[in-house]
Amino acid sequence: MTIIREGDKIEGGHYFYQRYLVDIPITGTVEDGSRVTLREPGGGTFHLHFVGNGSEGNEPLDFENSIGMEGTWSSADGSRSYPVTLHGTVIRDGEGGRRYGDVTTEDDARFERHVQTFFRAVLNGDKATAVASISYPLDVSFPNGKSRKYENAAQVLAGWNDLFTPAMMALLRQDLPHDMFVHDGMAMLGNGEAWFDARGLAALNVPAASRLSSSSGQGGAN
Repeated sequence: MTIIREGDKIEGGHYFYQRYLVDIPITGTVEDGSRVTLREPGGGTFHLHFVGNGSEGNEPLDFENSIGMEGTWSSADGSRSYPVTLHGTVIRDGEGGRRYGDVTTEDDARFERHVQTFFRAVLNGDKATAVASISYPLDVSFPNGKSRKYENAAQVLAGWNDLFTPAMMALLRQDLPHDMFVHDGMAMLGNGEAWFDARGLAALNVPAASRLSSSSGQGGAN
């Protein structure tokens, strides 16, 4: 979930439906300084409160001193209700107010569609689409400390099983190709297993099998 705010005023935002890779827009209000209500167009509503870690002392919790929010989401008719936990982080916008302005001249949605095309292709075993979504040469780091540049699609296809190992696939299934962290002109997927530049997948960090037991998905509110 991304919340766009000015102080304690919520200007808008969205939350991401992972299964379908789509955004659901939200509007919201802060009441009594600590209760947050977020609404989606279909009538679903988040009722949330700020969560602290004790460092706030006796100060009331808000966006600045909390570590996240907790509460529930309820459907418009009240027939469904789910618990919600959000861990907060601040993600700055890129150049010109665009998240990926430091990566590409394309708008954010179009850039993310390119990443999502690669993401879906790998998970679905569509190798032809996946290798067409790579920025060559592809830099790959392996868990044994070795690295290699893959110069073209043929080399990637020949080494596919070395790149997209069971450990890598397990992490990719948890990753969210959306609202990604940007550093040094590239966007990061997950916890750094994949990095994308303006032309596609630019770097891959193949995880050790031991990461399967300790990995977790992404989340955060901005």
